[in-house]
Amino acid sequence: MLTFLDLCSGIGGGRLGLENAGMECIGYCDTSRLANITYNLIHSTDGELFFTNIKKIAKGSLPLYDVLIAGFPCQTFSVIGRQNGFNDSRGQIIFTLCDILKFSQPKYFILENVKGLVTHNNGETYKTILKALHEAGYRGYSKVLTTFDYGIPQNRQRIYFIGIRNDLFCENLFQWPRCRKSNQIESFFLDDMPISEENLFYFKRYLMNPTNNNKYSLDEILSMENMIIDTRMNDLRLYRGKMPTLRSQRDGIYYVHHHQLYQLTGTEALLFQGFPYEKIKDLKNKVSDRHLLMQAGNAMSVNVIEELGKSIAHYNNQIIKQNGGS
Repeated sequence: MLTFLDLCSGIGGGRLGLENAGMECIGYCDTSRLANITYNLIHSTDGELFFTNIKKIAKGSLPLYDVLIAGFPCQTFSVIGRQNGFNDSRGQIIFTLCDILKFSQPKYFILENVKGLVTHNNGETYKTILKALHEAGYRGYSKVLTTFDYGIPQNRQRIYFIGIRNDLFCENLFQWPRCRKSNQIESFFLDDMPISEENLFYFKRYLMNPTNNNKYSLDEILSMENMIIDTRMNDLRLYRGKMPTLRSQRDGIYYVHHHQLYQLTGTEALLFQGFPYEKIKDLKNKVSDRHLLMQAGNAMSVNVIEELGKSIAHYNNQIIKQNGGS
């Protein structure tokens, strides 16, 4: 069984994905106190290593492990942020990860970030990261994958880096996971939270702002079954059959089900990130809905990581066979 270290762990979407792929977690790390509370409500972490700050990990204290996974901070690379890149302390975390990789030398890594990283600073940021990962002793691949293509109807595009330690690298042996059909969106609706009177009042005003006036009436929207309504900024956006990208700093996502208007809940947002209902059904009694929505927006998509984990496990088995089972 491959083991992994879960860094920049958030609430453990990456962890669940790799566990579903048959791997075992040995430890985790995140600076967010609230995320760590939710993490421990979802996962059984008894006996595991825990670090509150990735920059303070004593690299010599790390045991042997096979895979490093990290969704390193994305705010500084996102097209909707200030794009300060490496000039922001959060943008420096990738180099801390490279130092950990260089020292502990796991067999593989999975890193995740926003799609905008690829084009940030005219592509120079992306090139710098690839160079740093290569200097840490790895070769590998990167690709933008969409959550919608792996069973969950969310239009979430992320760049994934797959690293293979130099001594284990075999050209063309690693295969990206194949796409599979997404589940029907209505199966993700719990219908826990009808839109509040206050939010309905503001939504009606929103429909009449200068950008949206005369686009849609409330009655028209209520006739659109299984429609997702995104009140992003002043510009109303409608999505049929898929959820727009969930983000940590965004409220005001509604949906129409049985011709009623509902607010997206934190539990529903986690379902759209691939978290199984049995793992999260009791969270709403222990974590505020607002925080669950934020944490879902920051999480890795469980379903995508599971498929990547299976691809790495398959690659590892092929390498073992090539080496005569050693």
